[in-house]
Amino acid sequence: MPALPAQGQSRVPSQDYFRDVTALAEVLGKSHAIRVVCNGRNDQYWRSYMLRLLDLEAPNQGGLRRSLVNGFNAGFSIGSDLHPICDGNAVNAEKAYAAEGRDLSARLVQSNIPGANPVPRDPR
Repeated sequence: MPALPAQGQSRVPSQDYFRDVTALAEVLGKSHAIRVVCNGRNDQYWRSYMLRLLDLEAPNQGGLRRSLVNGFNAGFSIGSDLHPICDGNAVNAEKAYAAEGRDLSARLVQSNIPGANPVPRDPR
């Protein structure tokens, strides 16, 4: 088990953390694109998750915040290109992105929060 940082010190995130949290932002962007095409611009379901991710992981301006925003925007662009209409493929893709996001979140928790309980996997 990794040593906990001393009080007042922060732990330096690993390269895996940066990869996974940026991938999570991209997945949220892809999911948001599908919700927008299916439900209209007022549907902010996945974007609200992204805003929460920014609040938790990158509350201040800087490289990580820029990377997360860029990942979300790239994901939105990819999702928009892949799913220009709301059909069964888009709906299934959103479900797949949600599962991928759960897996990324679980990996982030397990590898970056010492002593954290594993996040339960979705049985679907």
